[in-house]
Order: sequence, then C-alpha cells, then structure tokens
Amino acid sequence: MPAAVTPVQARVAYGTRARLAERLAAEKATRRAILADLFPVEPDAPAAERARVRAQARSHLHGLRQRGELCDSVDVLMTHAVRAELRERGWDHPWPPPPPTAPHSGRWPGSQDGAWPEVIPMRLPAELAERLQAACAHVSMPAIVEIRSLRDANPGPITPADGALFERYQSLAAEVITPGDVLRAAVARALPRG
Repeated sequence: MPAAVTPVQARVAYGTRARLAERLAAEKATRRAILADLFPVEPDAPAAERARVRAQARSHLHGLRQRGELCDSVDVLMTHAVRAELRERGWDHPWPPPPPTAPHSGRWPGSQDGAWPEVIPMRLPAELAERLQAACAHVSMPAIVEIRSLRDANPGPITPADGALFERYQSLAAEVITPGDVLRAAVARALPRG
C-alpha cells in the first residue's frame, strides 16, 4: 500500500519555477546516466532478462530517492528539502496536533506576505505535512493569540502613524511562521546554487 500523501502548494517569487526546473533537469540527467551505466538493457535480450534488469534499476533508484541522493521529481526533492528545513529549525520531531484555534488554511493572523506570483504544487508524505502544520501552529500560537487580542482592541488598519501599536504589531507578526514561510525556505534550499 503506497504511503499517504498530502497535496500542498508553495507560493514563490517570479522565476523560482524556472530555477527549480533547472535543478530537476539536472537530477533527471543523473538518473539517465545511472541507468545507462549500471543497468544497460540490450534490446534483443529475452523479455525475462529485460524485466529483471528493470526491476533492479527501479529498486536501486528507489533507494537513492529515499536517501536523498537522487531527487528527480518535485515531490522527492521537496520532501527532502522540507525535512532539512524542519531539522535546521529544530522542528523535526513529533508535535501534538495543532490547537483547535490555530489557523489551518488561508492567511494566518500576522502574515504580511501575499504577493507570490508563482505556485509550485507538490505532494508531501502525510506525516511530514502534518508535522509542518503542527510545528508552525505551536511555534506561532503565542504571537497569534496576542495579534488577535490586539486586533480586537484596535479594529481597522494599523499603520506606521500608530507608533508603538504598529511596532508591537510588527514585532508579533515577525513571530508568526506559516507553513508557506517554511515551504518557501525549503524551495530556496532545493534551488540550484550559483
């Protein structure tokens, strides 16, 4: 039975998709080279022999993908990049489910970004997508609670003219880390260097 996956989207800056396509093209070229070098298939070989070689090749490629040594699809590449991002943040551990009042979709309180013109769809392992959501919710909830309270006490726009109130809002907003923030960081990690 295949592992459960969760579709997610990373909203990113213009040009990111093209750079990601460059990385994937390089990974696919690596896959072709591995297959040609390690698993050559003679076209006139018996069908059983061709099937055996293809099965060995699939198994070998699967192992490389699992270890992150070959990331020839968006899903594999982003799974490893998201795991690395969570590890770097110290968040790659089990989390309790998000609190019932935590945001689950849409714009999070305090989130100040919204103009990301490109979308990168991907499927992450369900456990990884759940960990990402839970980590962001638990890390951000103290600031979100304060932002909600601040907004209730101060309806309407909060602008730089509001002085200390604006500064407090900005400070709290900086403490809100959304799944989109982490996904963008993971995409940046996955892009070709240079």
